[in-house]
Parts: sequence; structure tokens; C-alpha cells
Amino acid sequence: MKNLVKTSVLSFLLLPVCILITHISKAQKITHYEGKVAIDSLKNIIAAFNISYLNGDKNELDFYLNKNADIKQFRFGNNSVEYTIEGVVEDLKRIRIKNTFPEKFVLNIEYTYPLDKIESKIFAYNPNWIELSLYTGWFPVNIDDKNYSYQLNFKVPENYDIIGNGVVRKKGLNTIITNTNNHFDIPVVLSGKFQRFSTRNNKIKFFSVQLPAEKIEEIQETSLEMYNFYESRFGKSATDNLIVTVNPFAHDMSYARRGFISLSLLDNYGLVDRKVLAHEIAHLWWQNAKTGVWEDWLNESFAEFSTLKWMEKTLSDEIFQKQLKKYEDAYKKPVKVSKTKTGDTDWHSVAYFKGPYMLYQLEKNIGEEKMLQFLKKVYKDKISTTEKLIELLKHYADEKSVKILENEIY
Repeated sequence: MKNLVKTSVLSFLLLPVCILITHISKAQKITHYEGKVAIDSLKNIIAAFNISYLNGDKNELDFYLNKNADIKQFRFGNNSVEYTIEGVVEDLKRIRIKNTFPEKFVLNIEYTYPLDKIESKIFAYNPNWIELSLYTGWFPVNIDDKNYSYQLNFKVPENYDIIGNGVVRKKGLNTIITNTNNHFDIPVVLSGKFQRFSTRNNKIKFFSVQLPAEKIEEIQETSLEMYNFYESRFGKSATDNLIVTVNPFAHDMSYARRGFISLSLLDNYGLVDRKVLAHEIAHLWWQNAKTGVWEDWLNESFAEFSTLKWMEKTLSDEIFQKQLKKYEDAYKKPVKVSKTKTGDTDWHSVAYFKGPYMLYQLEKNIGEEKMLQFLKKVYKDKISTTEKLIELLKHYADEKSVKILENEIY
């Protein structure tokens, strides 16, 4: 059996990018992107963005853009803005602007971006499946800004469609994507050969290319089973519309945004891929905590615990016990949940293995019925901090069980 790998949001593969981006000045906050983006040749992105900012110290602004992007214009009001390139990591270059800005301002940037120069092997250029996200640096990005909105007007070649995260509507030859509940990315996928299918309840819509009919049927059936399993345990999902893109590349990089999943088939939709999809679908219930800090374990560990329970229900006991041991091994590590955060070396093992096993042990201590009541209340109340979680747990667990969980966290 292959080792089950779950890479989501900020992958190990992109750890250097994450570390460098965390040093970006927090003085400015992006609140909204308004943009026009042409991909009419399938060779270059031609982009013009108006980026709305809230300003703090008024003298310095940093963000990242793909290192091969050719900046044509930077403007603030009626004036050009000078900038410097402060370094390059992976596919991204760090751009710094020193200027005096008011409390609220709009920065205009125009640039071109050659699609065939994407150097990431994971998201390499493919005319049948062009996938763009923060990992390719296709738009000016600052990871510290997590809740901006955007409205982008895309012009794409005839007979091509573009899928994004948010409300997608066609207007003539253009596609407008609007998102008012964004997380920290603008993922889009462009193709002229989309296969479209959905679950029977129409809550999950899939877009793929080159998938055989039997795989489409498997994905439809199992994803609906996952959805129904979680809904029966936690209550009605907060999101009635989930988009899942199934890309044609065999790698271990899948990621989730609110209402949007990019799924890679590493083992031809075997157990590895099903586990990834089960985790990402679980995020329809577990996405309340602020990400980028250690309390993001409330999102990831609860989603992975849900996946663990789905595996317990679905797999044979022999296979499940082999999987469970990986979680138990991580549980034995001395590192505390509160001592690690997204991007740290220990983060993956803590959030995706130790944390879920902590919840699994909690269930053993208080019983499945109490655990279900607790989980439903966590979801209903949108618990977003560990402090609130512990206070809530005291209503469902004895003092000893609460203390065991606290000792692993703090």
C-alpha cells in the first residue's frame, strides 16, 4: 500500500515560497481586485489590474508576481510608480514599491505573462488544461491577505471555457468571475475539452479532461457517498455548490479553496486519491479557523478526522488499521499543536496525522454519541479558536478527557 499523502493549501513543495512570503510587509492590505485578463492566443496572459488597498505605514508595499511576467505599467493615481525586484524564489519575484500612500488607494498594474514559461513541473503549460493559481504567480499576490474580493473579466479563445472559484457568468465572448467570499487565491482553469459531470444531488460539479467513463462514474458515486456521510454526521453543508477540477497530471499536489478543489489523480483514483478528495470535501464543514496560524489545525485536523472516520466505515479493518498506525505514530511525537504553524517542518504531521488521532482518541474516551453531538455543535457554532473549542468540550467530556486533549495542544 502506498503512503497516503495529502498536500493542501501550502504544500511542502512550495515551502520556500511560503517562508519568503511571510516576510512581506503587513502595512498594506489588499481588499479587492478588479481586472481584465486576455488569454486569447493561449500563449500569453495580458492583464490589467486595479488593486484596492488599505494602508498602514504609508511608505512600503511588497507583493509577488511570476518572475517571467513583463510589467508594462505601474500607476498610482495619475503618476507612474517606481519599483525594485528584491529577489526570486521558485517561479516568483518579489516586487517592492516605496512611496507615500493615503489610507485607501488603488494601484494599477499592467503586465504580460508567457504561459509556456511556467517552470513549475506541477503546473506546466498544457494547451488542453491551463491551470493558474498563486502557485504559478499569475496575479499579484500577498499571502498575508486572505479575505479580499475580486471581479475579473476574462477574454478566452473561441470554443474555450474558463472555470474559477466564485460566480462564473458569460457575457458574449467574455467570462466574468466574481468572488465576495475569497480565501487567499484566484485559481482558474482554462480548457477547450472540458468533461462536465456532477453528483446526483448536484452539490458537487466536476470538470475534467481525458477521464474514461468508468472513472467518471466512480468519482460521481464515491464523492456523493462522502458528502452524504459527512452531512449525516455534522448537518447540512455550509456550501451548496462545490467545484472540483480533476486535472490530467499525475502528481501529489491537490489543494482546496472555499468552494473550489483542484484534484490530481496520483493513483488512478485509488485509495490515495479518494482520501484526498474525502479530506477536501470535508472542508465544506471544517473551514472556520483563520488560516496561516497554528489554530488552522481546527480546519485541517477536523477535516482529516472526518476522513479517518470515512475510511473506518469504507475500508476493511486490516487496511484501516494500517492507515491508523500512521496517525498513531505522529501522535507519539512530543511536538505540541500550539507550537507549530503552517509552513513549519512539523506542520504536516501535526495537522494531518497527530491532530486527527487526538480527536480519534477523544471519541474513544467520551463515546461516539457524545463525540457526534460535540462535532455538530462545533460546526453549528463555527468554532474558530482553540480556546472556544476547549470551553465547548467541557459540556460534552469529563475533566480527564478535556485535560488529555489540552496537554497535546499546549
